[in-house]
Amino acid sequence: MNFGHKIGIFYGLFVIFMITLVTLCIRQKDISLVSNDYYKQEIAYQAEIDKQRNAGQLTNPVQITYAGAEQQLTVSFPQEQIGARGKVKFYRPSDAKKDFAVDLQLNETAVQHIPVNHLTKGLWVVKIEWENAGKAYLKEEKIVL
Repeated sequence: MNFGHKIGIFYGLFVIFMITLVTLCIRQKDISLVSNDYYKQEIAYQAEIDKQRNAGQLTNPVQITYAGAEQQLTVSFPQEQIGARGKVKFYRPSDAKKDFAVDLQLNETAVQHIPVNHLTKGLWVVKIEWENAGKAYLKEEKIVL
């Protein structure tokens, strides 16, 4: 086999590889976006920044901890945030169908325990949005179960 045949075989294999890649990309059906209305959310992003700044100015920051043994997520707020109203949102970056939200219900010690035994293992983005005394707050954290 001479040098010209080797180049022809290499070129043929490259073309087959590229056609295979294009076919796989075209057949991919489920391309999940983080949000269906991300354009609208992008326009209002300054409000998100302000909420995060408000959360950063709290005397004690909101803490999100995962206890693997108990299969629960613990959200701890500063005492001055007792009575806050809001939501704890769970985003699964790899599958938007698994996203869900839980109402924020702090106990008398400003803590909420959320069972996570039903969640798929892997990366989750936990986003807590709440309001207290007319001020809006936002805390976002990535966790791996």
